[in-house]
Amino acid sequence: MSSFVRCYQLNSSDYQHLFSSQLIYLFSLFNEYDYTVRLVGGAVRDILLGVTPHDIDLATNATTNEMLKLIQGDSNIELVYTRAEHFGTLTLIVGTTVRKTFQVTTLKRSITRHGKDVAVEFTDDWSIDAKQRDLSINSLSMDEHGIVYDYLNGMDDLKMNRIRFNGNISKRLQENPIRILRYFRFFGRLSTDPHAHDPDVLEGIQQCGITLQDVPGEKIWIELKLILRGRFAGHIMRTILEQRLGPILGLPESLVEMFELENRWLRSMNYQPEPMTLLVTLFNDQEEFDTFCKRAKCSSRHKNLGQFLLDYRYSLQPMRDHDLLYSYKEFLINSHQNQQDIRHQYVIELLKYQGYIYLIDEIKQWSIPTFPIDAWDLQQNGLMSSRSFSYFLRHLKEQWKSSHFQMTKEELIQYGFQSGLFYT
Repeated sequence: MSSFVRCYQLNSSDYQHLFSSQLIYLFSLFNEYDYTVRLVGGAVRDILLGVTPHDIDLATNATTNEMLKLIQGDSNIELVYTRAEHFGTLTLIVGTTVRKTFQVTTLKRSITRHGKDVAVEFTDDWSIDAKQRDLSINSLSMDEHGIVYDYLNGMDDLKMNRIRFNGNISKRLQENPIRILRYFRFFGRLSTDPHAHDPDVLEGIQQCGITLQDVPGEKIWIELKLILRGRFAGHIMRTILEQRLGPILGLPESLVEMFELENRWLRSMNYQPEPMTLLVTLFNDQEEFDTFCKRAKCSSRHKNLGQFLLDYRYSLQPMRDHDLLYSYKEFLINSHQNQQDIRHQYVIELLKYQGYIYLIDEIKQWSIPTFPIDAWDLQQNGLMSSRSFSYFLRHLKEQWKSSHFQMTKEELIQYGFQSGLFYT
């Protein structure tokens, strides 16, 4: 089957540094048996954007069985069994001393989904495989000589910062519902206008949004994190919620909080707020937060941050004296020593959430001081009393805090004697 294709030759400096000895070995192996293999998807897109890809995914006209025969008995390649073999994808670890992992997928003709059941039909035609991919910018492929194959004008779309689905939008989304969130992620990464969504795309998303209910929570959270860390995060989250996707994602529906999230991102975006710092805006109570955590299956790190923000977003506020951060500092000092470092990071996120941006640099640079005195110091100064040392240390710590953590050990001991504390 013939199909129109545009080919572009890249400069070797644009791609050769990505061709490790392991990747070259893989290409040589496929070529030796007359199979074609190319870099596909995000790897090609990133190369064209001048970004080093995190992962290198490959596609081939070889079937799964042909690939298995190809690597059988090859001591330089280890096959990692996953559940993706059924969908034509093999995970291969290549190399002996230095090892690299690649996913190699047979070209696809179509993907048909019925609820959670997925059927894949394969092909050996690169143009057909390109057309069944979600976006034109993800349909590009590149061979080992740096020739980029463009069947769907993906290069033009990339240059124009345009996010365009291949073919029928609803069909593409139904094939793999996570593409709904992937669209928003790529829009945030590439678009120059946060509001320039194609109305047809948003209509398709509204029609297919319910299919996200079959997507595992872990995949939902991965995409939401990337969206919330990207450009236009506030605007894009507002658009997502306007498409009534919130309940499907485990998020509450509220117009007020939706606008507040956008405003919170605008205030803090230069300080790169954590995804959960922004999302907590949407939660009015513990139940709503728990509902999201259950749906998204977010990690304990993100859940703990969210719980902290939920607990302290109103109760911990700047003091109206010469040290606006005193209440935050006191909170950290009163925390258990093994929790102080992580809570220091939480407090920074809390200031972003609260909008006290002008205080962030100060709290970042502030090192949590150590209370300079202990029971041994009291004994060394001849203190003998019927009271426990914890009584004296508790009162001395309050005095130390009232000095804004400036009093030294000697000054505290002097205070204990002069104030009569040690004689009580």
